Amino acid sequence: MTLQLADYEINIRSFHPEKTFGWSGLMFEGDNRGFSLKPSGTESVTSRIWHKFHLSPLENKVHTKETVSDPSKAPWEKAKRVYNGELAPKGRTFLKSRAFPNKHIYQYRMEGQYGGVNHAMPGSPEIQEALGFSYVPTLNVKYKIVIDIDRQNSHMDIVTYITGDGFPNCEAFIVGPGGQAVSLGVHVRKGAAPVSLSLNADYPMIASAIRLPLNNNGSFKGTVGDELFRQTNKQPKLKFQKITDWNYRFTSIPANSGHCMLLEKASLKYCFDGLLK
Repeated sequence: MTLQLADYEINIRSFHPEKTFGWSGLMFEGDNRGFSLKPSGTESVTSRIWHKFHLSPLENKVHTKETVSDPSKAPWEKAKRVYNGELAPKGRTFLKSRAFPNKHIYQYRMEGQYGGVNHAMPGSPEIQEALGFSYVPTLNVKYKIVIDIDRQNSHMDIVTYITGDGFPNCEAFIVGPGGQAVSLGVHVRKGAAPVSLSLNADYPMIASAIRLPLNNNGSFKGTVGDELFRQTNKQPKLKFQKITDWNYRFTSIPANSGHCMLLEKASLKYCFDGLLK
């Protein structure tokens, strides 16, 4: 039976795992969470910016694009600020190419980006609404994603490359029919907000290449193969593991791992990790 074509949801999110951004971030409210594969737009999983879109191989297009900043507040404010209208983050996704190497393989190349500003800073909302820009540095993320769907051999190959300011944390995942989420990688923040966001360094944050076996309805079969690991380690055969084990590999990473906490508070945690290896 030929594999059915189904819709897939791609999610990329930027978040700060602490309750606040710390002294270098003027104590602005953070997201107080670790890496997650739970849906965006819920109270338990907030993000400074969450961005998602759907790929529809049946219609050969991307659609239902959303870019949102969850409400947050400055330490001197009583109420959370809602980011809508001119204050909302901006995002875009392009289906750069569609290719069909043969009648069984469908290939999609997508590129996009999103960005947003902390309008809890004094005067930023007024300037943005009046002039269309702010003095506050923009949080920038760019991505390239290639998806190959092999309808004869019933699998999907996904190559993901995400760059940006390197701050704050970043996570990406794909959701298939039935709601099964599969991690595409995570990134722990580098530096501090004022410097990292101002540099616009286009820092490499997430790179992955995986294979997902598919059921006839296009849903994920339950295993994942790490093609990037296979090629990097020059292994002759791709090895598969359970999706649950693969996801745990990323969601179990401490969200501050390798980030010197002295940049945000009176703690030397993770500051000397490199020296101890």
